Amino acid sequence: MDTGLIASRYAQAFAEYAASRDEESRTYEEVRMLIAAYRSDRTLRDVLLSPVLSAEAKLDVVRRLFPRSPGASLEGFLRLVLRHRREQYLYFMLHSYTELYKRRHHIRDALLITASPVDDHFVERLCRTAGNRTHSEVHIRREVRSELIGGFVFRMDDVLIDASIAAQLKLLRRKLGSKPNRIV
Repeated sequence: MDTGLIASRYAQAFAEYAASRDEESRTYEEVRMLIAAYRSDRTLRDVLLSPVLSAEAKLDVVRRLFPRSPGASLEGFLRLVLRHRREQYLYFMLHSYTELYKRRHHIRDALLITASPVDDHFVERLCRTAGNRTHSEVHIRREVRSELIGGFVFRMDDVLIDASIAAQLKLLRRKLGSKPNRIV
């Protein structure tokens, strides 16, 4: 069976279950924490994928990741996944859930790459401007890359704005390189 199909079906059911229990935002935050832990902790992945450990032992390991016990929606979902032995798809299910949540709540992710760090005030203004244009809430992740020399690169969905000096120099090199040399 197709991994994407399994993940999207489970995520859809999970989203509806969390919504029916009025735990959507809490579940979303817990899922994000679980994704981050899954990415960074090899031991967690090994435990969840282990055929030797019981479902209850796996669930106990996941419970220990959270400062307080996870919500009933997440715990119920994890029990369902473990009972049906779908652990190998869990990471994809969690990602599908976050994408579904963002779509339902009109949240978009964006990336701002700058040559040097920018202040929070600028990022807040950029979030407001992008949010007003897209009629959604925009979350901007920042990166600093000195190879841009100056300016910025902004990416949101399929929109890319490259206002970096490095890109302008590259364009200038391309334009100058395509014309024959004239000696006067």
